[in-house]
Amino acid sequence: MTYTTLQKISCILCITLLLVACSDSPQSLDELMTAYSENGRHKIGSPFNGAVLVAKNGEIVFKKAYGLNNRELDIPNTLETKFPIGSVTKQFTAMLVMQMAEEGKLNLNDSVSKHLSYLPKEFGDKITIHQLLSNTSGLPHYEGITKNGIKFNTFAATKYSPKELALLISKVKLSYEPGTTFYYSSLGYILLGTILEEVSGKSFAELLETKITKPLGLKNTGFASNEFIKNETAKGYKFVEDETIKMIFMKYGGDFHEVPFRDQSNTYTTGGMHSNVEDLFIWSEAVKSYRLLSKEYTDKMLTPNKQGYCYGWIRNWDDLIERNTKAKLFSHSGSTFGHVASINLFDDGTTIIYTTNVNTIKNQEIVHQLYLSAHQLEDNYRIEGYPDRGSLAEFEKDGGVKALNRYFEKLSELCGYEVLPSDTSIGHIMYLYYENGNQKTGDSIKQSFFEKYHPTESSINRLGYNLLDNNCNLAIEFFKENTVLYSKSPNVWDSLGEGFLKCENYEEAVTSFTKAVAIGKKINHHNLEIFKDNLQIAKNELNR
Repeated sequence: MTYTTLQKISCILCITLLLVACSDSPQSLDELMTAYSENGRHKIGSPFNGAVLVAKNGEIVFKKAYGLNNRELDIPNTLETKFPIGSVTKQFTAMLVMQMAEEGKLNLNDSVSKHLSYLPKEFGDKITIHQLLSNTSGLPHYEGITKNGIKFNTFAATKYSPKELALLISKVKLSYEPGTTFYYSSLGYILLGTILEEVSGKSFAELLETKITKPLGLKNTGFASNEFIKNETAKGYKFVEDETIKMIFMKYGGDFHEVPFRDQSNTYTTGGMHSNVEDLFIWSEAVKSYRLLSKEYTDKMLTPNKQGYCYGWIRNWDDLIERNTKAKLFSHSGSTFGHVASINLFDDGTTIIYTTNVNTIKNQEIVHQLYLSAHQLEDNYRIEGYPDRGSLAEFEKDGGVKALNRYFEKLSELCGYEVLPSDTSIGHIMYLYYENGNQKTGDSIKQSFFEKYHPTESSINRLGYNLLDNNCNLAIEFFKENTVLYSKSPNVWDSLGEGFLKCENYEEAVTSFTKAVAIGKKINHHNLEIFKDNLQIAKNELNR
């Protein structure tokens, strides 16, 4: 959507509400969050609706709830409101695994096969518990499920036993050789749950209660049934900005829509827990003070691996470090349908925790601004020198590739691990050079892209489609590379077919679409009918 006159008017009408949240001047925590709750869509993606807690050196300095628990019944959020916390669950899963390791019930170097003997050995023998914990198992994220022909919404609504989940995951194609690359995978943390239950003979909910929530006195934290989540936690919403003239007269400039429900059985140990900010604070203090785990094993849990990922925690999240070069921290966030949670433990003793029941939220911006407000700091600690990517001329004027490399070398130094530009960013820069006829530099970036980034199927496809209108043959090069790297995915063959179709090479298009249909049939892919339609279009063009 272009930036219309309507949007400009809307911005003018809400500017008073945003003055506090957008100002670089120090402000109080309540002023900041009140501004976000009243109209946060321009700054953090949607109005803030949830609870916040800020502490310094173990003492809570601010806690408050905002917005509504249930919009239909006009029930407000309170500090006692329970929120689904998504992938913050991974911290608890990691803790349970480390407790069992300390007790000698499992070893971090154990293979998956050792504890889940019912899985195919060619799968389970490759992956260790350490690799699952550190997201270096080679398992993909949820796209691994969808590539096997299961729509994510279907998966999310289906009830599975832990064993059924493990068997489903064992059929997923690994994205990387285990141990070689960081790749965030919720599927890996689901497998950890099945291992926990197999080793202990107890359910995840029982383990949480006996090993964590009961010892810490957490009365609002746990893993519960679908009925409990539906009736006892904050209802989840998605905020959608209105794009009509009505926007001007709406309180928030948009509407809140109730989101679909996800079955607890499949969000499980990777994202199925609920909690509130006060319980999460007690939890964070317990981790820091070794109440649940010895210092030796806690240090091991919090040791950064590839890309700074520890076990259930991230060390020096780069999105925050580039906003505040003075800060160091352990953190993790989580999101589910309509909910976001975030827990952040800074080295200087600052703790920032929030839970929400409206998505989408720009997590890094909220945490960053809360930290500044808590310490009455101005927003002037950012890394400088990221070159403008609006055009090739602007990019090169700001120093080009050399400036980009310097920026990320500095960020890597601050984070303590190598940070690279996102594959989307590097792909766009590559596109700028190709678009402007600089084949040599484009090829150099392309070579580095494939060697260093280990790009995903979707990122390579995006590059191909970006190039398709202006450089048909180059786009096909990317689509072909995708079929080499991800040969068992029908999507990549379909994309290659679209490339050939655009380039009017109908014979090759038919061959590619035929391959997409054949693979799609084998796995009952949800886009099979689209593949068939594309094949027919190519055949019609070929026979003209």
